[in-house]
Amino acid sequence: MVRSLSALLLLVICFGTCCSQAPEGKKLIDEINAAKVKARHLGEEAEVKRKEAREKDRSDDHSEHDRLIEEAAKLYGQVADALSEAANKAKELAKLRNPSWYEEYFGLQANLIGNLAQLAAGAKEELLVRKNGVPSESQMQSWKDNLLRIREENEKYRKQIMAIESRQGVVLIKE
Repeated sequence: MVRSLSALLLLVICFGTCCSQAPEGKKLIDEINAAKVKARHLGEEAEVKRKEAREKDRSDDHSEHDRLIEEAAKLYGQVADALSEAANKAKELAKLRNPSWYEEYFGLQANLIGNLAQLAAGAKEELLVRKNGVPSESQMQSWKDNLLRIREENEKYRKQIMAIESRQGVVLIKE
């Protein structure tokens, strides 16, 4: 009987501790997921603008091409901002010590999302550079190197994140 009460008391304490942090964590998790959805939609919109700009360039409508490139670049800037904000929220969650796996999981998520923000910022930069002329060989090489590095890092982060999600039986941040 005493053992049962002790076990029940321990369960109540653990549940209470876990739940006392859950609202803050839940709110940040929801905000990260919302930011990722927003970024995805903005990115899709930017790609539509970019495609339309290519079509205008082929038809020699340079002023419309430039306007569309500016819009696409602005959208990619918004993607980068939304993802940077989400990465910062993941860093906040990584500071929570309960549950213990949050630090690793959200640290990896912060790195992954931060890299995605870098890609969006790079897309913005590339559009603006190309709008104003031909990029230099060093710029092109830098972009390629950065893209390759980020893809490799993100693949590693995704594998580590999936292992944690599998082990914990939960997916908190949607892809």
